[in-house]
Amino acid sequence: MKLFMINAKYISPLIIALLGIACATAQDKGLLAHTDSSYSCVNFRESELRTFKGGRLELIPFFRKLDNIINQHRGTINIWHVGGSHVQAGTFSHRLRRNFAIHVNGGKGSRAIMFPYKLVNTNGPQDYSVSGTGSWSRTRNIEQSPDREMGMSGITATTSSPNASVTFRLSSSDGIDWTTRYVRVIGKASSSSVRPYIVVDSTAIEDPDGDNNSGYFFELPRKCSSFTVKFHGLGGGNRYELRGVIALNDEPGVAYWESGVNGASTSSWLRCSLLEKDLQMAKPDMVIFGIGINDAHTKNFNRDRFKSNYQQLIDRIKRVSPDCRFIFITNNDNHLNRTANPNTRAAEKVFIELALDNNGSVWDLYKVMGGLGSSNRWVKNGLMQSDHVHFTSSGYKLIGDLLYNAIMGEFLKWRQ
Repeated sequence: MKLFMINAKYISPLIIALLGIACATAQDKGLLAHTDSSYSCVNFRESELRTFKGGRLELIPFFRKLDNIINQHRGTINIWHVGGSHVQAGTFSHRLRRNFAIHVNGGKGSRAIMFPYKLVNTNGPQDYSVSGTGSWSRTRNIEQSPDREMGMSGITATTSSPNASVTFRLSSSDGIDWTTRYVRVIGKASSSSVRPYIVVDSTAIEDPDGDNNSGYFFELPRKCSSFTVKFHGLGGGNRYELRGVIALNDEPGVAYWESGVNGASTSSWLRCSLLEKDLQMAKPDMVIFGIGINDAHTKNFNRDRFKSNYQQLIDRIKRVSPDCRFIFITNNDNHLNRTANPNTRAAEKVFIELALDNNGSVWDLYKVMGGLGSSNRWVKNGLMQSDHVHFTSSGYKLIGDLLYNAIMGEFLKWRQ
């Protein structure tokens, strides 16, 4: 029997290397979300992020920032997820926000932008609640001739009630700390006498230097899970047009912003004349596009106009964040006039062209579902609603997990 001897001077480096590999593997697994792989209707092999040569190189600075957060606990990353009803409902986007908070941020997270959907009689995310006083009206970007300007929320809530207020309550779920220390109110006052202020525990907090351009910034006395926005100077014809409230903290990590309007298309978001001004508050490092299903949900889908509208929107974002990275989510399989929508495949090709033109990446939800007609199987498996357009809560959480893992999977490839 031959004995293999290892020189003692190599033992320590060898053990350190092996331990490093083991620790890296354990850490890598901890960065991924658990997904339910029992659904036969899901094409898991297609769930990776599709990156092209230029797009893969463009992601490296983003991944370096992500690596600093994970290993050095330093820095912040802002991701903006924009779309239609898939995003307004909040389940899809919050699943990604939750995963980043758990696996990257160490159990802490900034809620980022919020909007009082309930006060303007429409649905909104379930991870925070809204209550308020006064009379409010809404303007949405799906309107052909909106009477108010809109920004990154795609919707504006207007009030002239002297007693108007909005209270936001951040929920505590999955053991994640969503409390906030800093609040910014963005909107437009009709008069210099109209100013928002914050109330926490009966204490009023003012920002005398705020204005319509930069918004009103408030540092809370402590980290809070609820606060109320009130207004000076309303009534007598004065009004305030609220475009959103931003809740952040001073912890390093990924902040996940979301903006969704039911029925919104590419042309809808181009109507948001204050989009660039509001995006200055976020300066996104990455934008995840979920716009397109409403553009293609028609017999007269124009792929060239669809691509042109998208490029105009991308150019606006680049003016604010020149180094921003883009991920395009393809349209999910859906029904048009009770049959599989053939435009979905045509839209998928446009998304790939846009990714190639802008050094972006594609997450092909159409292929993850199984292609044309696959929504039938997703409905039968309880992952999609009977309208063959929207997902169920379970479906949104599943695709949220898959998209998160696709991003982090590409990150792990780069790091390895």
